[in-house]
Amino acid sequence: MIRIAIVDDEIEQIRAVHQIVEAFFKEKGLKISVDTYTSGEKLLADTGTHHLIFLDIQMRKLNGIETAQRLRVNDKSAVLFFITSYQDYIQKSMTIHPFAFLVKPVSEAALRTNLEDYLTYINTTLEKRSKKTYSIHTVDNRRFQVIVDDILYFHYFDNRTVKVVMKTESYLVKDSIMHVYNALNADYFVMPNQSFIVNLHYVKEIDGKNKKLVMENGDLILISRRRYMDVMEAVNRYISEEV
Repeated sequence: MIRIAIVDDEIEQIRAVHQIVEAFFKEKGLKISVDTYTSGEKLLADTGTHHLIFLDIQMRKLNGIETAQRLRVNDKSAVLFFITSYQDYIQKSMTIHPFAFLVKPVSEAALRTNLEDYLTYINTTLEKRSKKTYSIHTVDNRRFQVIVDDILYFHYFDNRTVKVVMKTESYLVKDSIMHVYNALNADYFVMPNQSFIVNLHYVKEIDGKNKKLVMENGDLILISRRRYMDVMEAVNRYISEEV
């Protein structure tokens, strides 16, 4: 299920985009759910998440760029399609890493082309991630491979023992935390402190006030003072590359 949001203060524009998007994914045999919002404030007030967001830049009160900046605090992975009548806004929005721009009035051909690119992107990303594995050697001497993208974080216990926390289970392995970190791709993992290695894909948000990472499963992981800027840079780099 692909969750989509369309944000525009013009009802007719919402209807036009909705109609094209719905027809496109129906032809592809893909299930979608579409939420519509008439302001950036209404999108941000919704606690749900979306895979793909169509966002009008020129809106009353909170414009599309400001909406996207606030959205990125808690949602790094949503793919943004900006809709604009003003070319000047394109350069300003590049720091938010949009996937595509659509110029009003949005043409069906342009929208379909960008949706094709979106499907290629997500299929390539999923295929790339699904091929990466990590070798587990547990304390009770079991050996097997796990999908790297299913790992939320690693936590050092004691006596060279590391806990591997995954989506649905966890394992204790005999290893050092630094040896584990050196075996991983630093583009996807970061060490917020000397006892944890975190998969950036599962960082829900950064609690700057308390210097903690909020994980998708609700776990809180402390960011050490000396590593705080490194963690912020890693998160921003990850957003740039993924989005």
